[in-house]
Amino acid sequence: MHHLFLDESGELGWHQNSSKHFIIAVISTDEPKALGRTLAREKAKLINAGWPKNIEIKGSTLYGCNNDPRIPRDIASNRLVHLETIIDKIIGCSCVAHYSVVNKARITQNLRNAPYGIAYNYFSGKLLCRIYENRFSRDLTLTVDRRSKETHGHLPFDGYIQTQIIGECGHIHAFTIKHEESHDVLGLQAVDFLSWGLFRHYEHGDSQFRTLIKPKVGICDNWYAQ
Repeated sequence: MHHLFLDESGELGWHQNSSKHFIIAVISTDEPKALGRTLAREKAKLINAGWPKNIEIKGSTLYGCNNDPRIPRDIASNRLVHLETIIDKIIGCSCVAHYSVVNKARITQNLRNAPYGIAYNYFSGKLLCRIYENRFSRDLTLTVDRRSKETHGHLPFDGYIQTQIIGECGHIHAFTIKHEESHDVLGLQAVDFLSWGLFRHYEHGDSQFRTLIKPKVGICDNWYAQ
């Protein structure tokens, strides 16, 4: 069975403090347990070094931990090394990273004016169809974060993606979409690190994490690139 884990960084809103870019990242793998074990080992190292068990270990919290007095000084002072190590271990597993980056300033007016969720479905569907081509010939499972505000209302997202994969891509095997809590699924936690690292590059010009990810990128949809 093929497994896809999807996460996003940034948002598709238009308020004053909204991000300039929106990232959809996907990890594809046939070995989700190996991916999970790898990430679990790296997280265990941080917990054994004193990382509080009640603070989620993810890209954003690890990057900003130097401003959190609850985090041991040794971890905080080496946070970039820890981040690079975790991302390097993730992409070193039997997986491929794919992503879509959207320059929101150049989103077409029809998508700006569309009902909530349409733009997210559109960009997700396009990316997943490109990932699908010549890659999947067995049962397929897509897992997304239950807490994602972009997929709220599940049915519009699920129905649209199922239509794209089954109708447009011609998938004839089982296709399951799961909405799970990210803290329960290590594959979702892994793709969160990648989406965060890619967002750092496009939104903040910080390329150190994208440089690590780039060799394992399969598909990149660069929407409205300048």
